[in-house]
Amino acid sequence: MVKNNEQKPIKYTEVWGDTVNLKELVYSCMIGVILTMGLFLLGQKIFHGMENLEPSLADGYALLVGVVGCIGSGVICAKLFKPKRQVEERSEFEDIEETLKAAGMTIEEEAEALSKAHPSIIKELEDLDLYALLALIPEDSPNYKPEYRKIMEGNNK
Repeated sequence: MVKNNEQKPIKYTEVWGDTVNLKELVYSCMIGVILTMGLFLLGQKIFHGMENLEPSLADGYALLVGVVGCIGSGVICAKLFKPKRQVEERSEFEDIEETLKAAGMTIEEEAEALSKAHPSIIKELEDLDLYALLALIPEDSPNYKPEYRKIMEGNNK
């Protein structure tokens, strides 16, 4: 449990690998069911009331109206319940060391793998600004570029 500014406990639960506020989840489900089913049933009433429309086609149109309600409930819930995540990006060497250790690799093993990596992989690491990893590439590798270490030195100052 976490407390907000007013010191009221907030209950979190894990759903499909994500941690959510239980109260907001219940409200979101209620909004979704009410809006989706409400529009579906309204669509059924309207489309079944049309004499020149086949019943199976009327059901299909009603289903489309229900889908619009589902999308609308998603938009409403996204506006009502803002994300509470705080994403922090850090690329310090110590973090890389801990990450590699958690992955079951040593720095030497990662340096060896990066020295043999395809240039497209190196380009992707550059695009992601993962210079802490790129700085591990040995000088005798075709993937080595001196600017990787210069960038890391500049980041550590």
